[in-house]
Order: sequence, then structure tokens, then C-alpha cells
Amino acid sequence: MSGAVRRAGAPAQLNGIQLLRFVAVFLVLASHIVLEIWRRYADDGRYHFWHEFGPMGVDIFFVISGFVITISTLKLEPGGAAAAWLFCKRRLIRIVPMYWFYTGLKAALIVGVGSRAFPAGLDPRFLLESLLFFPVVNPAGQRLPVLESGWTLSFEMLFYAAFALALWRRLPPLRFSLVLLGGLLFVSQFLRDYLWFDFFGRSLLLEFLLGGLIARLWVRGLTLPPALPPLLLLVSLVWLFWPAKPDGLDRLLTVGLPSALLVMSMVWLERHALVARVCARFKLLGDASYSVYLSHGLLVPAMFMVLQKAGVQNTAVVFALTLAGALALGCVLYLALEQPLTARLNRRWGAAGPATPAAAAARPPETMQKE
Repeated sequence: MSGAVRRAGAPAQLNGIQLLRFVAVFLVLASHIVLEIWRRYADDGRYHFWHEFGPMGVDIFFVISGFVITISTLKLEPGGAAAAWLFCKRRLIRIVPMYWFYTGLKAALIVGVGSRAFPAGLDPRFLLESLLFFPVVNPAGQRLPVLESGWTLSFEMLFYAAFALALWRRLPPLRFSLVLLGGLLFVSQFLRDYLWFDFFGRSLLLEFLLGGLIARLWVRGLTLPPALPPLLLLVSLVWLFWPAKPDGLDRLLTVGLPSALLVMSMVWLERHALVARVCARFKLLGDASYSVYLSHGLLVPAMFMVLQKAGVQNTAVVFALTLAGALALGCVLYLALEQPLTARLNRRWGAAGPATPAAAAARPPETMQKE
């Protein structure tokens, strides 16, 4: 991710964010493998940890997204139409081509082989709405698009739209998004009968804004006492993985806030050389997290079929091999497809480089590797 402002003493890359991207996709992947084990084998009680805590990877992703997008807009401020258009191009190139590719693969499999989730075939309108990131309801009554993991990208597109509108109108993106998304969240409580309001009216919106707030604090050079980042890390992990969370609490309190503390602690901890070196070892896995996230819905069932035909019945072996295989193949797909395609589209559509003459003159160092 490119950034216009680099705080004094900050690393050239925030590989702590890349480490957390890997952690997030690992959690999501593990939880989905468990669901497949329960569907194809049986629930032997060994995997409830991953089923309970794996979905929190989505919350970590949302906080990271708010952090990344806020940093990436800094060199586009004070904004204007050209800055908003450049922001849109960069974000769309980053997200859309790979999502369309994997959605197309999933659609082809549904049409060619069939799917239990689509017994009557694939409705063209449902496919189109999925490709456009619209909230949808599948034949099973779930609010999931053709590529099931793509539901989170509907929120991403809403975030991008809020930031792009703020840049276009030369308004502070984070504050504008707080008003816009906060207002949407409030209004949605009274319009639950409408799919779009019911879908978007969740506290996930606030997790994105928490990530943006962390980015602003980091850019402004907030100094924390040396003992505080490790303490925040410990508190966030205990909070996230505490097994007896009170019933009835909103997800923002049980998962969103500790996810924000986790991101904040890693960003500030990376000033330490040892932490930075450890985080750097996970850079590729973090870079590949989007490819892993999109592809695993296709790869996991395929791996289960192969392992079952090979006679593998030990679910622990199935879990480990599928987890390792999906991560490895996701990295291959990133290196062979996502990375070169994204770079080519950025060059072709002029989405790389500074947005304004002032930014071009400043040529600030990058704060992170990926947008």
C-alpha cells in the first residue's frame, strides 16, 4: 500500500499488517475447513475452537482495511475529481479482477457440474448482482453471492464509495465516512425489512472506521509508552479468545474492539527490530491473503474429494493437509496470477504513481507494500 506520510522512525513497510492479514485468512480458512469436515465426515468434537473463533478473521480484515485505505488516501488529499477517480481505479484494480475471475470459475462449475446450493441452476440475475457486489440472497436463503466469501467485498465497496465521495467533495475522508456510515447504521435499525439496509446495518461498518482511526493516530506520530503495545497485544488476544463471552453483546464489543487493539499493537510493536524481522517472514503469506481468501472456497472442496478418493479418513490429517494445501496454492495463484495481473492493469490504466503535482514533487517513501 502506498502512503503519502511516513512517520518518523517508521519502517519502510508495515509487515505487521501483512502478518495479521495471514492470521486473518488462516482463521477464516480453518473455520471453513471444519465446516467441510463436519459435512463430509462427522463432528468428533475436536474442531470447535476453529469453528467458534475462525470467523473473527473477517473482523481483523475489516480493521486492516480501514487502516490501509485511510493511509492510501493521504497523498490524494485534499482531493478533487481527479484524486477520487485515481482512488477508485486503484481500489477496483486491486479487488475486482480477481473476484470476477473466481466468481466466473464458480459459476462455470455450477453450470457444468451442478451444485447442491443451486439445485435449479444459476439464475443470471443472481450472478450479475453477485458480480456487482450487491447484497443478495441465494437459493438456500443465505445472504451470500455466487462466490460465498465475496459477501465481505460488498462492505469493501461501500467503504470505497464513502472515501471516493469524500475525496471528490474535498472532505476529510475518515470523518465523512463516520457520518455517512454511522448514519446508515442508525437508519438501518428501522428498515430491517429491506435487504440492503438489513445487510449493511451491522457493526462491521464501525470496525472499518476503527482501523481508519488507528491509521490517523499512527500517521500523526502518536507515541506510546514502551510497555503499552505488548500489553495491548496481550489484552487483545485474551479478549478475542476468551471462551465465555457474555451472550447478547454486539459483535463490535466481543470481536471488533479487540481486533482493533490487535492491529494497533502490531503497528506500534514493529518499531522494534526483532518484531519487524519476524513479521517480514510472513510478507508473502500476507500478500497472498486475498488470493487465498477468494480461492479457498473452490480449493477446499476439491482437496476433500481428492483425499477421500485416496482413502484418507483421519480428520486431523485431512484438516492439516487441506489447510497447508490451500495456503500453498493460494500463494502460487498470487504469484502467477494476481500479482502480475494487478501490476499490468495498474500500468495500463495509469493507477500507479502520485496523484497530484504536490505528491509528485514530494515523492514520499512508501509506508507499506500493498494497497
